[in-house]
Amino acid sequence: MKIGRTDLLWNYAASFMRVASALVVLPLILKMLPREEMGLWSVMISVNSMIYLLDFGFFPTFSRSITYIFSGATTLQAEGFKPLEKDLPVHYPLLKGMIKSMRNFYAGVAVLLVILLFTAGIWYINSILQNFTGDIFNAKLAWYCYGLLISYQFFTYYYDAMLVGRGLVKRSKQIIVFSQSLHIVTASILLISGMGIMSMVIGQTIATITNRFLAYRAFFDERTKEELKKANADNWLDILKKLWTTAYKSGLSGLSWLFTNRMLPMVGALFIPLSVMGDYGLSKQIADVIYTLSVVWFLTFYPKLTQERIQERIGEVKRMYIKALYIAVAVFAVCTAGVLLFGGWGLELINSKTHFIEWPLLLVLFGATLFDAFTYISTSVLLSRNEVPHYKALVATAIITVVILLAALKFTSYGVTMLVLVPFACQLVYNHWRWTGMVWFELGILKKRGERHTA
Repeated sequence: MKIGRTDLLWNYAASFMRVASALVVLPLILKMLPREEMGLWSVMISVNSMIYLLDFGFFPTFSRSITYIFSGATTLQAEGFKPLEKDLPVHYPLLKGMIKSMRNFYAGVAVLLVILLFTAGIWYINSILQNFTGDIFNAKLAWYCYGLLISYQFFTYYYDAMLVGRGLVKRSKQIIVFSQSLHIVTASILLISGMGIMSMVIGQTIATITNRFLAYRAFFDERTKEELKKANADNWLDILKKLWTTAYKSGLSGLSWLFTNRMLPMVGALFIPLSVMGDYGLSKQIADVIYTLSVVWFLTFYPKLTQERIQERIGEVKRMYIKALYIAVAVFAVCTAGVLLFGGWGLELINSKTHFIEWPLLLVLFGATLFDAFTYISTSVLLSRNEVPHYKALVATAIITVVILLAALKFTSYGVTMLVLVPFACQLVYNHWRWTGMVWFELGILKKRGERHTA
């Protein structure tokens, strides 16, 4: 599997385009949308996290399994992996069974997603729009259209897993750059035309359909289609059962992270006015941009790291892990300094109706993203061995965080401050040091007591 600088550059470009609505379209959003609609859009973005919630850990498991298959694996194990000395030919019966497994899983859960969005979703949108002073019909139309969009996104979610797992990082990122460029152009034109929040929904719909079409064509080249056509697929249900052993643990881990990070705007909107949530939503979007850019290098080379783990080249795994941490710190420092120095000036320049939260709290929010990046990188290294030792701790932390946060929002008047401090503090108690420490000991970066460093 060959992944190099070109893949990295395209991944940075794709990551930038993925968050371009927070960097390129954002000035238009801030200028054209009232604070209430900005708050609603922040909530809708967090709803997109439901894709990851219902995925329940299968995406990284599927992607990792595709990497195993394209490295020459002929069988998959419930936990762990059978080491391979070198790359071997692709076993197409297993690949065909894996694709069927992914397709059937995502089709089934997409139906569940539609049901949830148009039952509980109806109650939720009516609740948060009770004191809405804008165009309620347009707000609800945007909500329901966005619900259909994320249902389609989920149905075709495995396309990304196939491309990245196969090592087609550059092609995957080129597709993202192109499709998100369509999003930016479409959304910008519609915003200027006065279509409000629907501009973002329409732009994202066009981008998603284009992305999925191109991803399908990229993975299923002529040779792959011909080999899959001749192969007798392994039993897709048996494959799904094997993958469930680690997938549900990854799912619980991902679900825990969502509740303590991505879904905070949804929780906050139940207690905090949408006008105030607009300021928090803006700050959180920028924090998410910093987080995304901090882990781009790691995500680019993660399929390669997984392959190195399968072939038991631990020294190379260690080198890539340490480099990922250094890059995360460097990106965080540059981006945070840029926002603190020029962010307020930029908002004034465009006459934004929405502003950042107070800078001390903003700095804490940004700091939390760096710790999140470290923990994500470390737990992903643990996952590369097809084991999930961290899921119980993440679940416990998420439950404690939600309970404390709900109580703080209901019984105090600190609102946004609680949204920032409570999740960060709960993660610092255990997860932000435990799993990084485990990886450091495992890779020999730190020596356990009683061991000596050798020259």
